[in-house]
Amino acid sequence: MTPAFPRSALTTVLPTALTVLSLTLAPLLAPAGAQDVTQVPVTVPLSVEQERQVERIGMKIHCPICSGESIAQSQTDISRQMMNEVRAMVKAGRPEQEILNTFAASYGDRILLEPPKTGVNSLLWTLPVAFFVLGGLLWWNYTKKASRPVERTLTPEEEKRIQDLMADRE
Repeated sequence: MTPAFPRSALTTVLPTALTVLSLTLAPLLAPAGAQDVTQVPVTVPLSVEQERQVERIGMKIHCPICSGESIAQSQTDISRQMMNEVRAMVKAGRPEQEILNTFAASYGDRILLEPPKTGVNSLLWTLPVAFFVLGGLLWWNYTKKASRPVERTLTPEEEKRIQDLMADRE
């Protein structure tokens, strides 16, 4: 019985096919969020208090690449560059709100981890509280009505009828 392919063809074609397959699939199997993280040097030396302020501000700015991380937590190049921008602004004496406004103007309000409570955002912040208060008021009103005493008293005829019915039951 002879093989379908000669043995020499399998030994030359198989390694080549496996190499092509691995090179084709390697980018697809790599982690989706993998970044080439290089060390971005800290270009602006700051005092300890200024560095704390930079960290506080960095915790309020969303990393444009990472999901759910601030630029202070992220290790991507863009986050390091953004942190250096924050350092330069803090070194220049700019207040925190002005720095946050600068980033929001450049990247949009989505760059802020806590977006401003204006316009539609204000509705999204106030409606849950309003519904909670309204639900509490409705519940309080319901329990108040359910627990109040009966307003109507029985007439003597109704009392006698109830007594007769209770006597029949015994």
